Amino acid sequence: MSNGQERRIKKDRKHQERLAAERRRGRGRIAKRWGLYAAVGLLVVGGGGVLVTKAVTAKIYPPTGMNPHVESYPSCRICPSSIPEEMQRHILEHREPGGPGDRPGIIVHYSCTSCPEVVAKLTRIVERYPRGVYLAPYPRMSPRVALTTLGVLEAMEDVDEGRIVAFIQKHL
Repeated sequence: MSNGQERRIKKDRKHQERLAAERRRGRGRIAKRWGLYAAVGLLVVGGGGVLVTKAVTAKIYPPTGMNPHVESYPSCRICPSSIPEEMQRHILEHREPGGPGDRPGIIVHYSCTSCPEVVAKLTRIVERYPRGVYLAPYPRMSPRVALTTLGVLEAMEDVDEGRIVAFIQKHL
């Protein structure tokens, strides 16, 4: 065999080896890709149910921070409709002018909009206090009653007058 033929045979072998290596890598890539698809499928079918359940059952509470907020107050202290969250945050930042001191306001929230007895009890409690204590529905929240002031939240399932009064007096 001549030198030229030997070189061609070596080149041909190297070329065949490269093609074989590419085929093996290609199979590996395909296997990895299908493994990834299988893992995602299992997550969606099996583990994804856990994620969806957590998202659906997550409790929702009114805000306790002050950002972002708007520089205005609601027109009433006992509000028949929800106070926008940006306005709630402003109340939590500080009470309206004329309220006792420049401390955070207090909001009593309720989620039961078709429970007039709950609203009546809460109204009687809030009316005892000066400006800076608000009552408003918050229908999206999970508990029936929630009390908020800056950085503090207390939630309850029923109207507990003692707890509500203690919360207001502590933070007033």
